[in-house]
Amino acid sequence: MSEEGSVLAGNPVEEQGNVEESVSATSELTTSEWVSDEYKLFADNKGWKNSDDVLKSYVNLEKQIGQDRVALPNEGDDVAEWEGWSKLGTPETADGYELSVPQGYEEYSSDLSDWFRQEAHAAKVPASMAQRLHDAYVQRMMDGQSNSVLDQQRQFEDWGHEIKKEYGTAYDEKVGMARRAVRAFGSDNLSSMLNDTGLGNHPDMIRAFAKIGAELSTSRQFKDTEEAGSFSMTPENARAEIARIRSHSGLTNKGDPEHRVLNDRLTQLYEIAHPADAA
Repeated sequence: MSEEGSVLAGNPVEEQGNVEESVSATSELTTSEWVSDEYKLFADNKGWKNSDDVLKSYVNLEKQIGQDRVALPNEGDDVAEWEGWSKLGTPETADGYELSVPQGYEEYSSDLSDWFRQEAHAAKVPASMAQRLHDAYVQRMMDGQSNSVLDQQRQFEDWGHEIKKEYGTAYDEKVGMARRAVRAFGSDNLSSMLNDTGLGNHPDMIRAFAKIGAELSTSRQFKDTEEAGSFSMTPENARAEIARIRSHSGLTNKGDPEHRVLNDRLTQLYEIAHPADAA
């Protein structure tokens, strides 16, 4: 056996430079030497040369995502039972949502607030997001109501233009007749309903009651209907109606659109209240 290169045989050792080159050649392993075939392509794409590169990458990743990590629910788990909701800011109970009350919204109620809290908690909405959703929802409701009021005002204006165009200079007189008819044959509830709903402004309502008022303005026609039993009124009721009409400012004010119909009505009522005098 040859002794060339044998230290024990007293042969000279290779120069130091050659040894360093040999060690350096083995410090960087090929990818296949430190990673399995399953992850070889992934490691090559990352540019990792050895295990130290992998550890450095992981350390940097932890620094970026922080230590307080939340594990995502596994596939098939009940998301509603996920423990991560509390870390995201979802309160334990619906009462935990502190919702600010919007200013200038008179229709806002505690019932609406309670409902929103319950629904937000059921959906696991974080507190900060719940406030934003709440404010957007309330603002949408406020805008909708404001638009509804404007639409109603425009509708009333259109109705007013329509009936004024139809009646022309007789508008005030016709409206006075309609009001008289409402007072004569309606009730306080009817008047309130017409005012609250705005139906008292509808052209068809004004036309109908104006016709009734016109009939009442003709003493003979009203008397005939009275005798026929269409509009029965006792002398006592007539006296009560007379007292009410006397308190109306339009009875003596000739500039009032109801002045004439009020006086005509008073004459008719006197005939009913004092039938002996009329005979």
